[in-house]
Amino acid sequence: MVPVSYPFDYALVEYVDGQTAESYFDHSDSRVQDKVFERLGDMLAGMHTNERYTFGKADHSEMGTENCHYEQMENAKVQLSYASPYMKDIGVNQNKLLDILCELESRIKPRTQYGFIHAELGPNHVLVNDKLEPFLIDIEGAMFFDIEHEHSFLEIRFGDFYRYLKNDKLDPNRMLFYRFHHHISLLSGGLKLLHRGFPDGQFAKDLANYHAACALRFIEEYDTQ
Repeated sequence: MVPVSYPFDYALVEYVDGQTAESYFDHSDSRVQDKVFERLGDMLAGMHTNERYTFGKADHSEMGTENCHYEQMENAKVQLSYASPYMKDIGVNQNKLLDILCELESRIKPRTQYGFIHAELGPNHVLVNDKLEPFLIDIEGAMFFDIEHEHSFLEIRFGDFYRYLKNDKLDPNRMLFYRFHHHISLLSGGLKLLHRGFPDGQFAKDLANYHAACALRFIEEYDTQ
């Protein structure tokens, strides 16, 4: 058989008929909740233990010259710069927030082992079928990275249901650094939605204000240390 070349990539697509994991937050049967989120926790534990010694996309194997958390540090600086002109409290405290970012980063020790993560895993990125089996969707950002990046985001997005997803072997310094980064990124993200004319303007505003308040609480905590 002669191989045939096409000017496009192939995609393997599976249709999943189900609801998002978010819809199970208020489910009336706790046994159903247990099954859904325990299965999701098992899935993530297996995925995160798929490791390699370099970070980045699965098809990227070159050894990086920097630790992966540097990317988030630089991104946080960019997002703070964007948000400062639009949010008075962020603008006034921009330097303090940058100082905290640097302090949290300074506590992180080098690492050369990374797990496979989704990278933006909220409950809206998990579909659950009629057999209560979870499926991850919107996986274009999946990569090898610090799994603390994923877990700190899961804490924020899953709230009380994070108890099903916890990992007791995480680096607390990385967890704190990435959580701070997520708050900065999400406050800026809410502003960008507003500026782009997002249909649900109140949601975007609430997103920005909530995560701004979370970021500013770090200042209160550090002022008392």
